[in-house]
Amino acid sequence: MFLNVGNHIADGLYLLEIHRILRPGGFWVLSGPPVNYENRWRGWNTTVEEQKADFEKLKKLLTSMCFKLYTIKDDIAVWQKSSDSCYDQLTLASFPPKCDDSMDPDSAWYIPLRTCLNAPSQKLKKLALESAPRWPERLHITSERIAMVPGGNSGGFKHDDREWKLRVKHYKTLLSALGTDKIRNVMDMNTLYGGFAAALIRYPVWVMNVVSSYGPNSLGVVYDRGLIGTYHDW
Repeated sequence: MFLNVGNHIADGLYLLEIHRILRPGGFWVLSGPPVNYENRWRGWNTTVEEQKADFEKLKKLLTSMCFKLYTIKDDIAVWQKSSDSCYDQLTLASFPPKCDDSMDPDSAWYIPLRTCLNAPSQKLKKLALESAPRWPERLHITSERIAMVPGGNSGGFKHDDREWKLRVKHYKTLLSALGTDKIRNVMDMNTLYGGFAAALIRYPVWVMNVVSSYGPNSLGVVYDRGLIGTYHDW
């Protein structure tokens, strides 16, 4: 994830949201101030001392959020979200405080930005980047997070997968342009597990999966398959 947060790092609110969105092991890339302040501070209408202080404050804040500084090169710094025991040290009295366990980290529809840190669930063994199945195998592997979807289970996932393969085969008979460069963008406006996109994977087409706010929040399952998607109220 790339982001230039500028002066918005002060209270850490945006960084907490970045932490919530990233899976453990994921990377956050910062391009711009205060990175490389030693060589750039003159063009930022500031002093080298102020920029150094800002950079140290940023590093301290990210460390408290269980980020590790991965690398710095020129104007770019990369942090990696931890997937280790760092979260065991967090409490409700920490800064930033650890979120209450009852808070669903995937719940974001009409919910204000959180002022606490969501620790990864210990129940999800394959959530971390290094533990996730490789592509393209992950496309047809039942996600652990399906257990968090009301009524979701492995049998339902596989059934959905089979059904969409049959549907796409039928769509091909009705729409011969499917699978050619005449159709490049497709939107599944009411996806459940991303089955339509998975069934189209062999075609040169870009698919946006949209999970409806009126149904169960299965967006995590879509992401775990290696697909893209969003949550929306039509």
